[in-house]
Amino acid sequence: MLEESYFSIMASLRRSRVRIPMKYTLEHFQEQAETIINDIKIVDGYSLIYIKFYRKENPTKESPVCDICFLMESLRLEWKSESIFLTLYKDHHILAESFSNLFQSNELLRKLAKVFAYENNFGACLLINNEKKIAESTHGSVFLIFGNKVLTPPLSSGVVDDFSRKIMIKFINQNNSYQIVEEEINVYNLQRADEIFLFSFIYGFIKISQFRKKKFSTDVSKNIQDLFFCKLKNQF
Repeated sequence: MLEESYFSIMASLRRSRVRIPMKYTLEHFQEQAETIINDIKIVDGYSLIYIKFYRKENPTKESPVCDICFLMESLRLEWKSESIFLTLYKDHHILAESFSNLFQSNELLRKLAKVFAYENNFGACLLINNEKKIAESTHGSVFLIFGNKVLTPPLSSGVVDDFSRKIMIKFINQNNSYQIVEEEINVYNLQRADEIFLFSFIYGFIKISQFRKKKFSTDVSKNIQDLFFCKLKNQF
């Protein structure tokens, strides 16, 4: 998991057109992370090592590609095993293009949608793209269950190409009980699904109990959640 996360970070930095220091190796980040972990002394539960990169200066004509630095911190994860009501955010749209695959591209949009959800007593919001297809949610990648198939929007829909999405898709692909399918998802397909769940390492595994008038079972989602966390624990 560590190597996959590192290569995902490097790919995002290269797309951001910044100067990546030679010392930014897998070993360098691992040493920094271990220093933080040893300082906070995690007794139980999970903690996420969060890295945010910054340009040291604004791009100029003389120096368009800038040096960068980073802030690394530990976030205590409080994954709640609960089901939530889901709604749709329609005030603004994500562009269905590769630039939207970068986390920072639609960060403000996700925050606005989260405010909308909380002000209207919903647990999370779905975000749609300019083609009126489902892209992602305020609380992670979106997964729809139809029998033994698990559908999730493709990168071409504008979803964030983050590590948590990759690891969940890889996990489902390796499970013989379910088949992962990446395809465009229309809004009306949400109410045809057997179940819906959201996933990110920040918010955890979120099961959806209702979208509009459709109430969902959470049995299969719970099974996938248990299998995934069992494998996750065995990684450490």
